[in-house]
Amino acid sequence: CITKRSAEGLSAYPPRDVPVAAISNTNGKHNAKSKMKNTLADMNDVEERGVHNKKERVKAVVPIVTPPNPYKKMTEPVEESDNKADSGTNDGAKEVTNNDAAGAWPTSTILRIYHDRKDCQGSNFNKYETSKELEETDEKKDLITIPDGVDTKNGDPAGKSMQIIGPGEVKLYNQQGHYVATVVEMEGCLPMFPWPPVRKGILAHRKTDPGKQCQIDPDVQKNFATTKDLTQPHTRIVFSAESSDYFGYQTLSNAYAFMDSSQTDASWTRLLTCETPDDLSKSYPTFTAPRSPYSKRYGPINKPDVIEKWFASECDAPHPDDNIVVIDPDNFLMRDMKKWTDQVSRKNALGQGAYYIHSPKVQEMWKEVCEEGCDNEVDRVGVPYVVKGADLKEIAPLWRYYTFKVKELVQTDPDFKERYEKHLNIMWAAEMFGYNYACAHLSIKTKIVNDMQARDVDPSIPLDSPDPPAMIHMGRAWFPKEHVDAAEPFRHTEGNDFINGNQRAVQVFCKCNMTASTITPWPIPESGLDWQSFHTLRIMHDGVKHFGGVPENELFRHKPPDGYYWTKN
Repeated sequence: CITKRSAEGLSAYPPRDVPVAAISNTNGKHNAKSKMKNTLADMNDVEERGVHNKKERVKAVVPIVTPPNPYKKMTEPVEESDNKADSGTNDGAKEVTNNDAAGAWPTSTILRIYHDRKDCQGSNFNKYETSKELEETDEKKDLITIPDGVDTKNGDPAGKSMQIIGPGEVKLYNQQGHYVATVVEMEGCLPMFPWPPVRKGILAHRKTDPGKQCQIDPDVQKNFATTKDLTQPHTRIVFSAESSDYFGYQTLSNAYAFMDSSQTDASWTRLLTCETPDDLSKSYPTFTAPRSPYSKRYGPINKPDVIEKWFASECDAPHPDDNIVVIDPDNFLMRDMKKWTDQVSRKNALGQGAYYIHSPKVQEMWKEVCEEGCDNEVDRVGVPYVVKGADLKEIAPLWRYYTFKVKELVQTDPDFKERYEKHLNIMWAAEMFGYNYACAHLSIKTKIVNDMQARDVDPSIPLDSPDPPAMIHMGRAWFPKEHVDAAEPFRHTEGNDFINGNQRAVQVFCKCNMTASTITPWPIPESGLDWQSFHTLRIMHDGVKHFGGVPENELFRHKPPDGYYWTKN
């Protein structure tokens, strides 16, 4: 079995303390939530230590502000300092006098880089300001030197940070001149770390409101909808992804499963993290948001990040009364979601019970990280999340916030990591806890159900089950004992722990295999397979046949096996 895992940086930075701003209206990709297990060195290093003694625990204090409309100018004046650091290379980003009238669109965008604080405070900073839009900049002249980032310690304000003020953006590039990420005002204060390494930036302004420019072609969206009027409240099936081959075949399979599952009054949309729209965006309804620098350190942050930016888009944002079903790209719909969407209302959501559903550590950790609603019971759910649009709009920035906070604590506080990592796997699953904690913060009650999905590794479900779950969370597939000979050409050596000797005698597929996008076991036996294996292979095969496969495009994805996980930033 040819396998590969993604190795990503460890540190996390504290969440924003200044709200939302305009974002780049481009379509794009998502790499980090690659659902492949993260092989962070520290993740596999956790020792089996005893429960931490009950020493005094000090909460990390991170300011939090409810974001206003991201496309409106900040109303708070920016304080100037007499103790500015040398501005360095700043040829194209000149000082611009901003004489905006009250409520008028800002005439410039400001970038500040703080040299000795990770919280965007203090007087030792560089200030850059421009009124140029991106297409007006000179890439050879309008470059800002970005200083090396530093690792930080919990509770210590020392470090480096940057902050955008205004409707523009700064695009970040590495030493080789390759694009890494984009910073916008809604990112708030961003601590600067050694990884990902960035060396240069281009600051650009936006003279018009990008939120009023639609990304999703209504005609393309209609091809993936059963609702008659997309402007009216309906059920929205959404997931976050990147442009890689890994996500490409899952996107096609996911789209086919939606079309094959007879959804009632619903639509299907991909939420992409990428610098620009990818090639699939022309054929599959896609909202694209620029990559946050932090997603190169922790990929799953793409999910709350792109959802928050989706809501910030006035044109493409969901209706407040939509029933939104947040899934992963490897969630294949099998049944109409109406049974579950009919159960949600404002402040009352629905979710699948998570793997940590019975762990008291979830509530214990909430007491340490909470900002509001500290006495609320945490509803321990994972995807699928079923929630009203108005609620998800409030959840998204807090989801991102608590994800950052948990990651920062597990990285910088050894005692915190010892208390929770070995019990909850928070190094990888921080964004799951981020969602749960955002709901607790907002007093949104989430009903826990166990019949919305079945994982590939859950107990086998009979193929003729009269009441199967709504979807499969796919990952692996097996051939049964009586068809061992047919399984031999596809036999995997990975996953022996899940073999049960009957329906699961030989593993023939795993999304962890770097040939998963190009080799689907077929034909499959007509009997003997369990429900999960049969429909996983059926949907992937039929989806590729229906859509013609993932197109080759070296700009957005590389060929497997070596390029299986590669994605455009």
